[in-house]
Amino acid sequence: MEKYVEIYNAFGKEKPVEEQPLYHMNCAEVLLRGANDKYEINLPEESFRMLQGFGAGFYSERTCGAFSGSLAALSAMYTDERPSDQAKMTRAAKLLVEEFEKEFGSLDCDYIKKHHRDEVAGCNPVKLRSGQVFDRVVAALEQE
Repeated sequence: MEKYVEIYNAFGKEKPVEEQPLYHMNCAEVLLRGANDKYEINLPEESFRMLQGFGAGFYSERTCGAFSGSLAALSAMYTDERPSDQAKMTRAAKLLVEEFEKEFGSLDCDYIKKHHRDEVAGCNPVKLRSGQVFDRVVAALEQE
């Protein structure tokens, strides 16, 4: 996922400096787009707009956007058509929570920013590590 996260972290960086904020993608968008590319989920473009409100922990420093984007991607990958008990998706969500908390110590944006955000690179390192967490979760699920 690192390659894809880096691509979306750099989105718009070729634009003039004053325009770059207009192209910024939040953590949730970056993780969903990265997973979509790497795992060939084939989500339509409008799917990514739904993640805009999940950035910066719902713009309230609540649940981390990288976590939310990762969970959205897992949902797209593992939710079954109904009728289904959704056992695979239930396992995916629980495993993501477990691995994310192990990696960052919390699901909360506020906590993660205080302990893992970089002064210069912002949340880019968090997004990269979240991509690694995502890959570990998918690998574990595929082993089952």
